[in-house]
Amino acid sequence: MFKRIHWRQYVPFAVIAAIVYCIPVFFFIREANYTQSWLLYVGNFLFLFVIVAFLVSFNRKRNENAGSVTMVAAGHITTIMGILSALVLSALLLVIFIPGIFHAEAGKVLQNAPANTEHGNTNGLVFKVFANAIVGNMATGSFVSIMLPFTLKGDQTKESTPRQQREL
Repeated sequence: MFKRIHWRQYVPFAVIAAIVYCIPVFFFIREANYTQSWLLYVGNFLFLFVIVAFLVSFNRKRNENAGSVTMVAAGHITTIMGILSALVLSALLLVIFIPGIFHAEAGKVLQNAPANTEHGNTNGLVFKVFANAIVGNMATGSFVSIMLPFTLKGDQTKESTPRQQREL
């Protein structure tokens, strides 16, 4: 009923996507300024490029004729694994760079935030990082995972693939 999932193909790209996403997140947390929120979206854009690289690699391993639905599923699996990895890495960055994050008054708060934002011990910094890691990366990863497979497929006339190619 269930097919084997080739974790060795998905995990490296998911971890790379999370690391690349967390580079701009590091600078955002270090600055802790609402006007620097664009850095989070740069991270989403970099995450998108890693998912693109995964889909191209996935298709190339199947002689540039992987099934479209298979590539959509593989892209979403990698996206979800990348999001989970990005959440873990973001949490580590937050714990390292915000002293007293679990106390009533954290050592660093989000500066220049609008009045209608989350008000907690970090003034919405933690919420902004986690919300962007989930929603932003899901949006970019899903967009690429849905749009790209149909253009990468070599033989557009049929969806079926040879048995040997499906086993890769």
